[in-house]
Amino acid sequence: MNFTVYAILPLFSSISLISFGVFVLSKNIKSSINRTFALLCCSTGLWSFGYSLMYASITDQQALFWAKLGYLGVIYIPISLYHFTITLLKIRLRKFILWFLYLLSILWIIISQSKYFLIGMNTFFWGYYPKVGFFYPYWVGTYVTLFLISVYLLFDGYRDTTGKYSPLEKSQIRYVLFAFMIATFSSVDYLQNFNLAIYPFGYAIAFICIPIIAYAIVRHRLMDIEVIIKKGVIFSTLMASIIGVYSLLIFLGQNIFQETLRINQWIATIITAFVIAVGYKPLETYITNITDKYFFRKKYDYQKTLKDSSEAMNLLTDIDRLVKLTTRIVARRMELEEASTLIYDEPRHKYLVRAAEGKSRDLWGTTYSDNFELFKHLFSSKQILLKDEVVNTLNSKLIMPDERKRLTTIRKEMDKLHAQMCVPSITRGKYMGNKLVAVFCMGTKKSGDMYSNEDIQLLSTLSNQAAVAVENAIMYSDLMKQFQELKETKDQLVQSEKLAALGTMAAGIAHEIKNPLTSLQLFSQMMAERFDDHEFREKFTQIVPPEIERLNKIVNELVSFAKPSKLIMEPAQVNDILDKTIRLSEISFKKLNVKVIKEFGPVPAVMCDQQKLMQIFLNLIMNGSQSMASGGTLTVRTYFDDINKNVCIDIKDTGHGITEENMKKIFAPFFTTKEGGTGLGLAITKRIVEEHKGKIKIKSAVGEGTTFTVELPVAAAS
Repeated sequence: MNFTVYAILPLFSSISLISFGVFVLSKNIKSSINRTFALLCCSTGLWSFGYSLMYASITDQQALFWAKLGYLGVIYIPISLYHFTITLLKIRLRKFILWFLYLLSILWIIISQSKYFLIGMNTFFWGYYPKVGFFYPYWVGTYVTLFLISVYLLFDGYRDTTGKYSPLEKSQIRYVLFAFMIATFSSVDYLQNFNLAIYPFGYAIAFICIPIIAYAIVRHRLMDIEVIIKKGVIFSTLMASIIGVYSLLIFLGQNIFQETLRINQWIATIITAFVIAVGYKPLETYITNITDKYFFRKKYDYQKTLKDSSEAMNLLTDIDRLVKLTTRIVARRMELEEASTLIYDEPRHKYLVRAAEGKSRDLWGTTYSDNFELFKHLFSSKQILLKDEVVNTLNSKLIMPDERKRLTTIRKEMDKLHAQMCVPSITRGKYMGNKLVAVFCMGTKKSGDMYSNEDIQLLSTLSNQAAVAVENAIMYSDLMKQFQELKETKDQLVQSEKLAALGTMAAGIAHEIKNPLTSLQLFSQMMAERFDDHEFREKFTQIVPPEIERLNKIVNELVSFAKPSKLIMEPAQVNDILDKTIRLSEISFKKLNVKVIKEFGPVPAVMCDQQKLMQIFLNLIMNGSQSMASGGTLTVRTYFDDINKNVCIDIKDTGHGITEENMKKIFAPFFTTKEGGTGLGLAITKRIVEEHKGKIKIKSAVGEGTTFTVELPVAAAS
């Protein structure tokens, strides 16, 4: 034997092809598809094995022996190929037709071993190749006929629109048809029988086709089939390039440089090995780039889809907008007929369709119980589920009754959701724990293609990101609800504090109202007796209307102060607001024996809400008054801070003062030293001051009194 690269490569192909057949058969020995495919692999492998040893032979007799052995495999290729095709397509033939074809193959095997089929050997640069006899063209006719019938049946099955085949089966048919079309190039191997010196590379074609078909049978998702095709094309091209270089060197050595440089076959082999070592990687990169450019261009930009979806998830906190935008991006980029997204509604223990695209729009707003078997399966498996996988498993005869019932339920539930594929999105955060928070339901592709490996990877990545985004959105929504509830509670407490301050003002308001009421009462009593008195009517006209207006003004101010309101900012004079507040508190001052000193300086207007500012001053004035249990002096001073451009208000009392420990907590909500106090007055005062972009400061010494200073920015010049 003389094993050169021409003999080694077919031998490697033979071992690989038989291995593929055994592998597929081991996956499901009871499947007729697997069995017929295994026969096809073994037939092709035997052919490649016989021809490998034929190339390595050193005598005509050896070469002829191995050629006839190879034809034991070649004879069975067309019948096994045809049998595999009708099994894949579920075409039922009468048994006598298959029996006839197998008997015909046995007849051809007998003929192939005679002198009328292979009559001798030709010698080419790669080794021996058989000369053919009388019956050979008839054999080729049988081969071509069965091959063309198989291709036609596959093409017809691929074009079927009756729904006879599932999307998975259609994809299997498509890829098997693709493999058969590639296999047509192996017909070049027949030309050498007619003494044409064209290198027979049929074994390389078989090495591409068989893995494609094997993968289409074994793998349900068919998601890596493109990778296998691509790697096969690259490998075959590399091998063809290596063989071409080797053949060229042999030709040059034998015909040009044999006499001058004495290059023989061994030197050519060494040079070839060196060329391969140096140029293999650059050649592989070049071939890969060319293959990607012209044959395997992406149908859509996976990275851009992932980027756009991720940005939507990161930017949006509204869960409805988030799922709608994500679903729309995926559906449009992947060109899906339909898609929908279900979000878990934990309080109701249901899944709600919150986004839908295409034909699934009629599902929008519908709810499904979390007891769905589909949801339980997605949560437990944490894996993407394809409907074709479920159907394929149900078609197995080995499935247990309970599992069959469960998978049948899942298939029906996927039908309800119009889903060909379901992608689970499971949280693992501390907020929601381990929950299936979202389910992405993908329909069929508009192209009819199956979901590829990159589709699965993209959706897996998105589902993980979606779990985090959905959890964040739900958490944000819950926090906003809590914030709103807290805000409402705070507003109620503010209102309560305001009403408490209003109660303190009641005495002053009563005093204000008492004077006009006394005048009105006096005039009303005298009206009956002195109605005709001109002087009385004149005094009535002068006194009663202004007093009524005074009463109306007091009531309006009281109502305005008491009702909740938003900030209404307008320019106002602090001195006027302080004067009104002090006037309304005069009765309280008299009861507490407090003397008020007003030191109002000339100050510019401030931009403020007058009612809110009045609440600030009232809180501080009443706190100061109540701190002087035995009476004292309350000094209210206003002045302008020219450096910081602020209007300052000092409210100073001569009370008992505040301890250093209490000074740290004085503005804390619910902190109070007064019996029956709410502890909210100063906290609210501080908040209102900050809403006005101002500051509040405090100075105090125990036994000496306390000074509150409010600083407010001046109103901008109009």
